[in-house]
Amino acid sequence: MSEQNQINHNEMLSVNATLQMGKYRVEKCLASGGFGNTYVVINTKFDERMAMKEFFMRGISERHDHNTVSVSNSANQQSFDSQRDKFNKEARRLRKLHNEHIVQVHDLFDENDTSYYVMDYVDGESFSQRLKRTKQPLSEAEALSVLNQVLDALDTVHAQGIWHLDLKPGNVMVDSQGVVKVIDFGASKQLTAGEGYTTTTTAMCYTPGYAPPEQIDQKMELIGPWTDLYALGGTLYTLLSCKQPPTVSELQDDDAFQYPAGVSERTRQLVQWMMTLRRAGRPQSVQQVREFLAGNREAPVKQAPVAESFDESTVLGGNEEPQQPKKSKKSKISQISQNSQNVQDSQSSNDTQDSPRSPWLSPKVIGGAVAGLLVVLLAWWLIAGGSKDKPASNSASTTEQVSAEASNVVTNSYFKSALGVSSYTGPVDDQGQPHGIGEASFSDGRLYKGPFVHGKMEGDNVSFTYENGDTFEGTFKDNKFLRGRYTIKADGSYFDGSFKNGQPDQGSWYSKSGTPL
Repeated sequence: MSEQNQINHNEMLSVNATLQMGKYRVEKCLASGGFGNTYVVINTKFDERMAMKEFFMRGISERHDHNTVSVSNSANQQSFDSQRDKFNKEARRLRKLHNEHIVQVHDLFDENDTSYYVMDYVDGESFSQRLKRTKQPLSEAEALSVLNQVLDALDTVHAQGIWHLDLKPGNVMVDSQGVVKVIDFGASKQLTAGEGYTTTTTAMCYTPGYAPPEQIDQKMELIGPWTDLYALGGTLYTLLSCKQPPTVSELQDDDAFQYPAGVSERTRQLVQWMMTLRRAGRPQSVQQVREFLAGNREAPVKQAPVAESFDESTVLGGNEEPQQPKKSKKSKISQISQNSQNVQDSQSSNDTQDSPRSPWLSPKVIGGAVAGLLVVLLAWWLIAGGSKDKPASNSASTTEQVSAEASNVVTNSYFKSALGVSSYTGPVDDQGQPHGIGEASFSDGRLYKGPFVHGKMEGDNVSFTYENGDTFEGTFKDNKFLRGRYTIKADGSYFDGSFKNGQPDQGSWYSKSGTPL
């Protein structure tokens, strides 16, 4: 029911296929995603149109004769069975939720060696689709009407100890009667007394702009109603502005929110309150938001945007090797400075370029850079860099092996690496880590395209682009440059050769025309 990838009809049930001894007949294919297919079906007993979700893991599942589902590689059977069990739990969880603004589950069954659940069909569109279609934000009155209906849904959800964890315009629909429906509980988690958390995924997936720090940092013990209310604040902002909500880092800017004329100051305060980074500073319940809307509660005074308990360096550091002692980092700074000075000495210092996100500087950049800027760049490199490089061997065969071992494919999933939190599209291993040829997009504009090995950026034929346009093409090893070409966009100059600790090592600098520098 939510917006998913382009439909591959070879992976779908055929139109007019029947299930449960003719009880459900497939009318059309509605959507296809990494973990399931969705259909419009007819309940033949009552002649009612419904939606049906089928468990199907793209990249792992295969279909035979347009019906039976099997696992293409027996090594993936355990992963398939585990995810199928979570799919069934999702259906049972939804079955317990009875609210006009939540899609109701009516049936759950096994057939074709996989699982299905049948739910209400929403004859309408998501608000993401509406904004794309109209290219216009909702009026404040319309947006607040949507807000109130979603709050009603969340009241029911939270009363069951369930957190949705993926609220966004794409997961909020409006039917032909104007009734708002919250959909897609695939990322939801439930806390059952005495049992701890039951999850539908091995980790919390989320969407940038709609996820607060505790969700980005995978802090399950910090998740609560305030987590969904943060996402709802981002959703409200998008409905009012037709813009993506600011990310965690962007919320530190004074102009993070930009509204069209006519949005009241009180509604702006509500969005800011709901999207406060410090979770204790947000509304703690649906009731508190309702009290604000009724004029019986005021939003707290504006606080510093960075949460007191939230250390962004923690978010940016996931899945990396243990940090080296500080004295070792200082020696790295000294070494990097020396490398930079050596490059500077070989080139005129008249031309400069500011390259704030690049891990090292070209001769022309260093020539005009001030000492303070260099220190900032070096400090950034230390955060982005990894452990000491080791010589690569058999890179091509490693890439082929990774591709062969890759499990299911995910789209716009989030993972943490030594280079920070990014949105990832590509195959993953059984632990949910990027594994194979994929793409990682960072919120600051960096983009990695190439092979991954169990969560590490590693292999040949890598393309890495910085927000300022500088590019690297070549081989990565342990999340760092190993060998290849780094090109400075501003003047076209480039370094071609090998790298050590992310710095140019053996090789040469060239001008845009290829003249050695």
